[in-house]
Amino acid sequence: MNKLQLAVAVKEKEYLRRLADYIRGSVYAARWQITAFTSVNSCKQYMKQGFSIDIIVAEREFAEELRHSAQGVQVVLLSDRPASGEGELELKLELYRYQALPQLMNALERIYIDGAGIERSVSLAPNGLRGLAGTERTLVAAVHSAAGGVGKTTVALHLAAAAGAAGMRACYVNLECWDTTRVWFGDGRREEAGAGLSDLLYLVKSGNAVTREQLKSSRRYNAVLKCDYMPGFANPEDRLTLGGEDYVGLAAAISSSGGYDLLVLDMDAGWSEAEVSLLRKVDLVYEVVRNDRSVIDKQRQAMSYFRQDSEGRCGDLWKRCLLVCNGGSRAVEADAFGGMTGLLKESSAWLPEVPEWRSQGCSPLASSSYLAAASLLVKRFMSEGDRRRAAG
Repeated sequence: MNKLQLAVAVKEKEYLRRLADYIRGSVYAARWQITAFTSVNSCKQYMKQGFSIDIIVAEREFAEELRHSAQGVQVVLLSDRPASGEGELELKLELYRYQALPQLMNALERIYIDGAGIERSVSLAPNGLRGLAGTERTLVAAVHSAAGGVGKTTVALHLAAAAGAAGMRACYVNLECWDTTRVWFGDGRREEAGAGLSDLLYLVKSGNAVTREQLKSSRRYNAVLKCDYMPGFANPEDRLTLGGEDYVGLAAAISSSGGYDLLVLDMDAGWSEAEVSLLRKVDLVYEVVRNDRSVIDKQRQAMSYFRQDSEGRCGDLWKRCLLVCNGGSRAVEADAFGGMTGLLKESSAWLPEVPEWRSQGCSPLASSSYLAAASLLVKRFMSEGDRRRAAG
């Protein structure tokens, strides 16, 4: 894949060095090639010589002149102050210079993807969900369980947060009938009408292609998660009447946007036909359990059924399941899993117990140990995704 060409025009050489070193040593190295300039003239001369630039980031002293010189190229203001929406320049695009570099690059990619005139062609990816033609497609992970109350949403949100903290472009989508993510997002506000999954579902059911602008208007960005999320269904009936094609269509519409490395789907518990239709299409299923006798027995039955039904409705779903013990200790984990790990392609994984979460005053995303464990799960998944891409 050809890399996107990023031009950064800043006087401070040390800032340019730090930014360039970060990009070259991070996940962004696969997508971006940075060229640094310490003067306007050197950047303008570079463009006159015919070198391609996809987007320019420049400090205030350089930005206005480059905006007039770089026709057809987005120019983003690198501001010394957080964006206020009001500026002296005729620039609507602005980045805060002193934010953490992973967040700066994440915001820059959002600006580029949402930029006017940037179109994305869509092709059918090997797993049935659509990805970008000619690019590395979005990897899709589902968080699921045979039983409810095991902490699926906790796991899913931490996976999305871990991906965002690592500089990945991630999106979290809650497909449960009763969406409780407002507890995690820190407020009880209802999303405004006309936003989120209900609008997206209408477009999918109508058979119309979902445009970049329509997806942009439906999603939200959460600063705590450091990633996008899709507000839930405005009407519970929208969720209750979902069929298999609807599930797959929603996931495909989001993954085809070209804006994400990772899409995290928070599924309802159980094995309805509609849910299985989507689970068969994703790249990995995190099957979540807790050290509870009933939960363990339900999960063991489900795993056994996967193996026996490999030629039927479940297909090779069991081969893409990773069993995750949510809470407890490693000793508890070994006891809880029993013989289940032998039914799976992958071995088990473990997430620590966080006693502080029992207190309503504790921030759910405040546990560094839990987030670190979730980060390992994300790295494990993305490494598997790289192998899939190489094989495909």
